[in-house]
Amino acid sequence: MQKHSTIYVPRINRELSKISKFPLTIVTSPMGYGKSTAVKQFLTNSGLRHIWISLNEASRDTGYFWSVFTKRISDIHEKLGNSMDGLGFPRDSMQCSRIINLLKTNSPHDDFVLVLDDYQFAENEMLTDFLMSAVKNRIPNCHIVIISRYLLKYDFHEMTDKNLVCSIDQNTLKFNDEDVKNYFSNMSMYITKDEISHIQRLTGGWAAALYIVCRGLAQGIPLANITEISDLLKKALYEAYDTKTRHLLCLLSIPDDFTADMASSITGIVGLEYEIERLCRENAFINLDLTTNKYTIHSVLRSFLFKEAILLGIDTQEIYRQVGLWHLERNHINQGFYYLFKGEDYDTMLKELEKPALYVKSSDRPMMFHYFDFLPEKQLNDHPIAYLKFVLMFIITGDKKKGAVLLQRLEEELPVRHYTYSDMTEIKAAIHLIKVFLSFNDLDTMIFHTDAVLELLEGRASVISSFQGPFSFGSPHLSYIYYREPGTYKKISKAPLEKYARASGGAGVGSEALCSAEYCLETGDAYSAEILAIKSLYEARSSHQTSMAVCAVFTLARIYILQNRYTEALHVLMELGVDVESNVESILLNTYDLCLGYIYACAGEYKNIPKWIRDGDMTINSLLMQGAVFSYVVYGKSLILSENWAKAEALCETFNNYFKIFNNQLGFIHNCLNLSIAAYKRGNASKSKSNLLNALSIGQADGIMMPFAENGANLLPILHGVHENDGINMEYVSKIIELCSRYDDVVSNLNNTILTQREVEILKLVSKGMSRSEISEKLIISTSTVKTHIQNIYQKLEVSRKSEALEKAARINII
Repeated sequence: MQKHSTIYVPRINRELSKISKFPLTIVTSPMGYGKSTAVKQFLTNSGLRHIWISLNEASRDTGYFWSVFTKRISDIHEKLGNSMDGLGFPRDSMQCSRIINLLKTNSPHDDFVLVLDDYQFAENEMLTDFLMSAVKNRIPNCHIVIISRYLLKYDFHEMTDKNLVCSIDQNTLKFNDEDVKNYFSNMSMYITKDEISHIQRLTGGWAAALYIVCRGLAQGIPLANITEISDLLKKALYEAYDTKTRHLLCLLSIPDDFTADMASSITGIVGLEYEIERLCRENAFINLDLTTNKYTIHSVLRSFLFKEAILLGIDTQEIYRQVGLWHLERNHINQGFYYLFKGEDYDTMLKELEKPALYVKSSDRPMMFHYFDFLPEKQLNDHPIAYLKFVLMFIITGDKKKGAVLLQRLEEELPVRHYTYSDMTEIKAAIHLIKVFLSFNDLDTMIFHTDAVLELLEGRASVISSFQGPFSFGSPHLSYIYYREPGTYKKISKAPLEKYARASGGAGVGSEALCSAEYCLETGDAYSAEILAIKSLYEARSSHQTSMAVCAVFTLARIYILQNRYTEALHVLMELGVDVESNVESILLNTYDLCLGYIYACAGEYKNIPKWIRDGDMTINSLLMQGAVFSYVVYGKSLILSENWAKAEALCETFNNYFKIFNNQLGFIHNCLNLSIAAYKRGNASKSKSNLLNALSIGQADGIMMPFAENGANLLPILHGVHENDGINMEYVSKIIELCSRYDDVVSNLNNTILTQREVEILKLVSKGMSRSEISEKLIISTSTVKTHIQNIYQKLEVSRKSEALEKAARINII
């Protein structure tokens, strides 16, 4: 019997036509009511562009869901998908806000539908909350359809009141008498009213059951003999195939989906492509997704086949294992580990994790942690390197306490473990490498453990390390992390940080030149700082060290403002954005935003500071190991720029608690300056001077000047009130005042380096394709004036033609 298209049911399609009118449509009914088929047919016939994602049990892990989701986004919008993949699944309000803003910025021009099928497998509070946040924010032209067997565990009253959600349930999807008649008519079968009543009693309007009844009737089974759908499923569908095909179907029911290539791999049968295509043509319960080229078996048939597979004695765990291996061969780490875990092949999972080339990015770590909790202790003992990789993942993801406990457990048991000398050497080296991270912010201890790794391994890298990790811990300012005591900054700038690059296989290349550049900049030597920062940037990019490139560009951008080269500062930052978006670590997207926020704050461009920073939408838990709370330096600058002096003073007083965690001296300096400015603006001269003296007291031990200069306009009147009897070196103060004045002059004249309001207006009209005469008519100015403005635009942007001007203006956020 050939497969027929599903009957068009006007009543159901009228309800589904609301999809494009609501941000969210929820379709719920038990298995077999044809909800997925109805939605799929409607979208196909309506021509609505859509992405269809079929979820499975692994999707309950947000990391797995995110990898599938972003991969499908990448298929139609590579840049957006890669950016979302880099950000990782949103685990706090900051990430959620950023992803939603990203979706808004890249929203489609026409209606677009995202379908999440079998959502009951993936449903969890974090995922549902994220989806509902996206719905509430009304991403233009985007519509989400959730298909689930059960009602979602979410209170939709508020969203219903706001007309954000449309619900379709089994009462709509259930076939009535007329639908049943039309269905069989579509299959060229004509039935009486009595037969319709019998079928309705038998199926209850269940679409899947109607198909099974139809199959049975086509095979000559009298309707009167059909009393149980489950028996009919076996007779009409399963037993209609020969023994070989039945066995194949049972095998294919074990994975959630499959390709023809995978089917051949797990069954050992070569050339299954045509056989599977035939089954798909003949059986409505087998479908091919043309976008992914994967086959799926309808849950009604799949549940039956899986039970038959057990009865036939098919080793389901072995099939899971084979599917896992098939995915690993194609570098599908998420899917590979999921199936290996289901097949309980823990040894293969751990062996894969032990491979030096395998780097688990941050978005995939939650899934790994889930597996870790279920892995048998014996297997973990047999794979100590994999165990230590888990320990390192816990630490760098933020669960430092758990990582330390797991590491201590292994160290205590190590004397009674019977590893070879070679393995024991690798284990000890890995332990020292992990202690580098546990010693975060203590540079001497970190170097001690790095030396131990190099000594144990005779100069080569540890197998648990990777050059892909963010060496900067997410801070845009590397030496900021290690500068803990006044008077030690110069020593820190000369620290042999690149020893770690040898111990880790390349992480941190460019760090030594960078720390020297940062020190030179902070102490006012912009000439040397620029040379060293360019050197660091070259070294970092040559070794794919994006975190070092971020820090080097941040240093250069600060230098360029001081040198009255603001357009160039924006240019290097925009170029950096391309590198960051292609990186595997979401932490660097936050870091990049901190760079932008800091630079825009220095230039007085409050509105250009990323919104999450302006809103202070951050938590110490998510950022503690990601840049040693440098975010509060940038947030403080944003508060000052907002000129809400009471709020700035109140919040900055709390920020010192964050800087005390790692004793960040530059953090203290910036915060004291912000408090000084806020108190001065509120008329409290005594408190203002006290905070300024605190900043000067810390800074003079190392000759630090740049944080003062970058607040020059606000600090100059306060600095002039510092005298010799205040206990501060006045020569140091004089140098700061000179640099502050110079910086203030530059920032005051920034408008001369970019376009005037009229020039921006004209350039926007040029970008719309308007000619000089059209612009002249619209703005009521002469064409010669338009020509002069365009010439000035080209000169200021340092370009020679229209296309270059438009590209550069867009890149530096002028238009």
